[in-house]
Amino acid sequence: MSILQKKEDKFLDLRQKFWNTYKTGLLYWPFVQLTNFSFVPIYFRTAYTGLCGFVWATFLCYSQQSGDGTVSSVFAWLKKKEAIEVERSPEK
Repeated sequence: MSILQKKEDKFLDLRQKFWNTYKTGLLYWPFVQLTNFSFVPIYFRTAYTGLCGFVWATFLCYSQQSGDGTVSSVFAWLKKKEAIEVERSPEK
C-alpha cells in the first residue's frame, strides 16, 4: 500500500505494525477455528469463517488507516466515538 500511496518510507508501516498485527492474528484465528469446529454446525462453518474473515479484513483496514495493529486501539477508537456521540446528543 505504501508504494501505491507514494510514501517516502515504504517500509514504515511494516516496521510499526507488523508484529502487533501478527500477534493479534495469532490470538484471533485460533479462537475463531476453535469455536468453528466446536460449536458451529457443519452447514454453517463456511459462512461463519467468511464472516470472521470479513471482521479480520475490517480490522486490517482500520489498522492500516489509523490503528497500531492491536485490538486495544480499536476499543479505544470505539470508546472515543461513543463519547463524541454522547456529547452531541441533545439533553431532553
